[in-house]
Amino acid sequence: MSAALKKKETGNILTNFISHYFKTRYKLPPAISEALVKDVLKLIDLLATDSIKIGQILILTVSSTEPPGKRLDSCQFVPVKLTVHAPEDIEYCKRYGLKELKMKVIQRITQEAFIQGGSLSESEIANILFVDRRTVVDYIKELKSRGIIIKTRAKLSPQRKASLEKHQIVKMYIEGASEEEVARVTQYPENYIIKCINDFIKVSLLYRQGNKASSITKITNISLPSVNEYIEIYKSLQKEEFSSTFHKILSFFEGPDALQLSKITNIPLKNSNNREKQ
Repeated sequence: MSAALKKKETGNILTNFISHYFKTRYKLPPAISEALVKDVLKLIDLLATDSIKIGQILILTVSSTEPPGKRLDSCQFVPVKLTVHAPEDIEYCKRYGLKELKMKVIQRITQEAFIQGGSLSESEIANILFVDRRTVVDYIKELKSRGIIIKTRAKLSPQRKASLEKHQIVKMYIEGASEEEVARVTQYPENYIIKCINDFIKVSLLYRQGNKASSITKITNISLPSVNEYIEIYKSLQKEEFSSTFHKILSFFEGPDALQLSKITNIPLKNSNNREKQ
């Protein structure tokens, strides 16, 4: 057995054990026990000494699913790792100056937070960089003038618009756009684009096999709201004029070996090179 499969199997055993303990010790419903286990294991992973690298910090920030303007005491918070200092930052500062470095760090940490499900506020960014909020606002405006959009908590769209943006990402991919092109048009980080497409393909394949949303969530570890979003996108794309191309792409990934491998190892299903050969 490979190291990846062994790690996955060990993780499943640990998850089942802790979930069973919560259910018997605290008399919790299965769904709540499973949710608690996921949170505990995520925190363990984040807090592990080999998980946080030199130059990174761990903070709690508001979830990106929370709408702008909502009271903080009513918001869900998520832990995120942020790289406030990378090895190349010193040379970058020498070459371009401290201001440019701070703007580069703003781009980096807001993207990292977003990818991990969080949304930084301008005040949080200011505290991390040891500057005042007004300076952060000015930096973000300057980046915007260069065509770089910074997604802070105030700028994040409501969940419905986020769903429409996922639809746009998937549609552009099916029409043949590269991840880099999609990232440039949507102003999302390229690794977020790749994750979005991979998750959509996994959900679509399992849904085509007759799996319900709740089952797909358990198999893929993709949240139930996201699974439902991808299912709605799948249904809407079937009505588009390029539905035949859409089904050809999914058919390529529909082999039992590829799907089973994705379940066990969580290896991304998307492969642009193979797609281009179709």
